[in-house]
Amino acid sequence: MTPSRRMTPSSSSAPPLAAIRGPLVLIGLMATGKTTIGRLLAERLGIGFRDSDADIERDTGGVTVAGLVDAAGAELMHRREAEHLLAALAARGPVVVAAAASTVDDPRCVAGLLEPGVAVVWLRASVATMASRFRSSPHRPTFGEEPAALLAGQLERRGPRFARLADVVVDVDERSPAAVVDDIVAALASSG
Repeated sequence: MTPSRRMTPSSSSAPPLAAIRGPLVLIGLMATGKTTIGRLLAERLGIGFRDSDADIERDTGGVTVAGLVDAAGAELMHRREAEHLLAALAARGPVVVAAAASTVDDPRCVAGLLEPGVAVVWLRASVATMASRFRSSPHRPTFGEEPAALLAGQLERRGPRFARLADVVVDVDERSPAAVVDDIVAALASSG
């Protein structure tokens, strides 16, 4: 884990929620567990959860992100993903947000993630872990038969951006979602 850059300090006796005054955003590439971990984290903290894929599907009348790419292209999908994050950040209240990986490519989203009061957690995974999980969800766009090369390229390009934005970095390889949530909560409780 990496120490906090902008989160408000909290005493060890204070509940983790004391460190959460605004959005807590999970960033990372596809198949790092943002949705699963985000739901568990929101439940643990007793706050709401917003997921990019689910919100986009709701807002488009049931069209999945994969369907959006097929129908209108990746550019529209990325624009929708950025809009989702910007809307969640604008709400300013405590909420866990699972942000799409593409949001770190949008200057407006980057500026929003760097705002005071926004906590950013990078769920970092190896290419092997992400590739093994990649086909497990039908909502993901199809990027060819072998996703490892795509994911390696995205990690090379976006990894430095994730690192720059992250208050906390948690490696998810070979770890249960519950263990990852424990690490995030501990980091929030001890951040300063």
